[in-house]
Amino acid sequence: MNKKLYILPILAIAMTSCAKADYTSLKIVSPTGAPAYALCGEAPNPNFETNGVPKNIVAFMAAEKYDVAVLPTNIGIQAINSGVNYKIAATVTFGNIFVAATGNDDDNVMDAGDSILLFQQGSVPDLVFHYVYGDSLDTAISYVDDAQTASKCLAAGKNLTNDNVPVDYVLMAEPALTTVLSNTNAPTYGKSSVYANLQEKYKEKSNGLEMFQASVFVKNSSDKEQIKEFLRSTEKSINSLLKNPDSLIEAASVKTDPSAFFGNDPAIAVKALKQNNGLGLGFKYASKNKDAIDNFLSLFGIGATSEEIYFK
Repeated sequence: MNKKLYILPILAIAMTSCAKADYTSLKIVSPTGAPAYALCGEAPNPNFETNGVPKNIVAFMAAEKYDVAVLPTNIGIQAINSGVNYKIAATVTFGNIFVAATGNDDDNVMDAGDSILLFQQGSVPDLVFHYVYGDSLDTAISYVDDAQTASKCLAAGKNLTNDNVPVDYVLMAEPALTTVLSNTNAPTYGKSSVYANLQEKYKEKSNGLEMFQASVFVKNSSDKEQIKEFLRSTEKSINSLLKNPDSLIEAASVKTDPSAFFGNDPAIAVKALKQNNGLGLGFKYASKNKDAIDNFLSLFGIGATSEEIYFK
């Protein structure tokens, strides 16, 4: 046989094996905020959408409307346990929760004699705070409904929902924290600061296991090669963003209203990223981190996950 003719099929096979699957037809949805920024590489993709209400995304999963859905890890796992036809594929945010000091506390040590303000009682921020600090501070704690209200209280140094009583410490999430600390018009500007990074304290208490906060869930019936290529692309995009946070501005600029699409001003997100990755972005395959995921889920009373729910 002619050697050239023999080589041609081999070259064809090699070229086929190197070809990347086109995943742009996949329908993708993410909550606004840090998870949306994790997927900012998909901003030009018309099939990528954001939604400000995670419960809406759970309903979309039940209807199998999207191939890829990003959700808080606990909510996505609970959806799978309730019967949605998805698997967990990767985690893209690893916590962006902090305790901020208003500057009102004379000794600058958070204790049961201080006024501590948390938000979203019974949900991720509250449960992580209690995982780290236990219940020894409960007599000092009061709650507001959401992160937006907590932000206003930090800026004012007062509990705006309770007779404007002074507040010493406020639980905050990024990039809202950076927004407040950068607000020169805030009464607490120059006095407020980051008191504790709960990601670091969570990791210390968990013997090195990270907080697997928001994850990528993929529909069982979607094309597996396209999903794999999407995951590879997302990992590359996140790593690139962490090396060059300023690139987020250009990525977000393809949207008519970037702040509405991502949930807040991308310029503030860039500031948060530059402060030791305050958004907590990253990429890790779920199937390789089952122990860390199970540990995070234990905060919600969710038992150990089954190997069957992991995309591989």
